[in-house]
Amino acid sequence: MNLRECPQHKALRLTHVNLPRRNLLRMQELGVRPGTEVVVTQHAGFGGVVLNIGGARVAVDHRSALRIRAEVVS
Repeated sequence: MNLRECPQHKALRLTHVNLPRRNLLRMQELGVRPGTEVVVTQHAGFGGVVLNIGGARVAVDHRSALRIRAEVVS
């Protein structure tokens, strides 16, 4: 499922990050990369999401949220 479809306050593991090259490096620096465990803390207006990655909050815009896939960690 993409980040916009993910439930809030559940542990997730990022499985695929398909972003344009100009955005990919910055998102990787912020911790948005396959294998990273995150929690969606907020579904923002217009489709964006706020992630908790290792205690840091990272905002992801709606276009990027559609291109990042995750799975629920059981």
